[in-house]
Amino acid sequence: MNGTNSAGFTVWFTGMSGAGKSTLAAGLANRLRRLGKSVEVLDGGEAEQFLNVGHGQNKDERNLEARKLTWVCRLVTRGGGIVLQAAIDSPYKETRDEARRQIGRFAEVFVECPIETLIQRDRTGRFKKALSGELKNLVGISEPYEPPQHPEVIVDTSKVSVDEAVEHILGQLVAQRLIDPTVAAMKSRPKISARGKPRPAPAPAPAPPRKAAKPEKAVKLRKPVKLHKKAPPKHQAAARTARAEPRRAAAGGKRKR
Repeated sequence: MNGTNSAGFTVWFTGMSGAGKSTLAAGLANRLRRLGKSVEVLDGGEAEQFLNVGHGQNKDERNLEARKLTWVCRLVTRGGGIVLQAAIDSPYKETRDEARRQIGRFAEVFVECPIETLIQRDRTGRFKKALSGELKNLVGISEPYEPPQHPEVIVDTSKVSVDEAVEHILGQLVAQRLIDPTVAAMKSRPKISARGKPRPAPAPAPAPPRKAAKPEKAVKLRKPVKLHKKAPPKHQAAARTARAEPRRAAAGGKRKR
């Protein structure tokens, strides 16, 4: 891997048909997008349609397909993008090394898988036909496949799950300084809402200290006003006078006139 100042890089998946290159590329792309990365995947359908790759029948044709994909990967990487190439088996070491030199920021992922497992996974019967001699151009059986000698990543898909393999690849991309470790530590991309999140209401300002209340002045109460007693009726006053006269006489006193 050659370091440059560009943030872009290429992950080049290589391995025999059915090993899991496309599955791992899709899983890694999803993982990188969750980290906020812009990723392009070169896989069977569109690469076959627009670049006419995937039909090579011999070494020269397969090397030509690898060079087409190298050119695309180099442009994307040079522009700062991330591209995952899983469109072809790319069985020959010379074209993979050529791709590494031209692209610069490059990680080779060797997707390994035993022949027995590939045969079990094969729904088209191509491996059985190649083993019986009916099919003459299947890479790894009737055509040679040259495994990478020093790839950045080796993944055996018969022993690990897709998620485990993707996390392993991501870890190796961090080790190769293609991805910032602080970004890779994120489990998922932070959710960004179209509307801004409501800001928390500001804390109320502390109330100013209250001044000590002045003692209230004592209110002087007015003296109660004595009400004049109502004069008793005349007949009641005369009766009281009559009762008082005998007591005075007994006391020997005379009423002064």
